[in-house]
Amino acid sequence: MSDYNSPWVVRFASSAFGAELDRVLVRWIGHSLVNLLFSRATHVEYNPPLLLTSTGARTGQPRRAVLPYFPAGEHIAIVGSRGGMPSDPNWAHNLRAHPEATIHVNRRARRVRAQLATGEERAALWQSIAEQAPVYLTYEKRAAGHREIPVFVLKTIGAD
Repeated sequence: MSDYNSPWVVRFASSAFGAELDRVLVRWIGHSLVNLLFSRATHVEYNPPLLLTSTGARTGQPRRAVLPYFPAGEHIAIVGSRGGMPSDPNWAHNLRAHPEATIHVNRRARRVRAQLATGEERAALWQSIAEQAPVYLTYEKRAAGHREIPVFVLKTIGAD
C-alpha cells in the first residue's frame, strides 16, 4: 500500500466499518489505522491514539472517537481541531455537556473528567502541542474567525 492518499483509503477510513475497525484496533492493540494512514498521507508524525467514550449530549448514548493525545503534566490533553473546520467535533460538544468519560490508552481503560483549558493554561498547552504536531497550526489558521480550537485536559477520576 504505497499510496496512502488514494480515494479508496480515505473512503475506507471514513466508512462506518473503517471507523469501527479503528476503534477495535485502538482498544485491543493500542494503534490507530486511521491515524497511521492519514499521518502518512499528510506526512505528519504519527501521534499515539486513545479511544474516547463520551456520553452523547442529546442522546445520552455512548459515543466513541479515536483521537491523538498529548501529555499535559500528569494528565492528557486532546484537541478538538476537526481539521480546522468551522465547528467543533461532536465529541467536544459531548464533553462539554457530560465531562465524565472513559478512555483507553495503551489498552488500559480509565475513567476521566474533561476540563476545557482556557487562558494561560490553554496557551501553554497549545504551544506544546503545536511544537509536537505543527499541523495544528494549519488547523488553527483554517478555524480563525470561526472558533478557537478547544483543548481538553483529561484528569483521571480519583486522582488529584
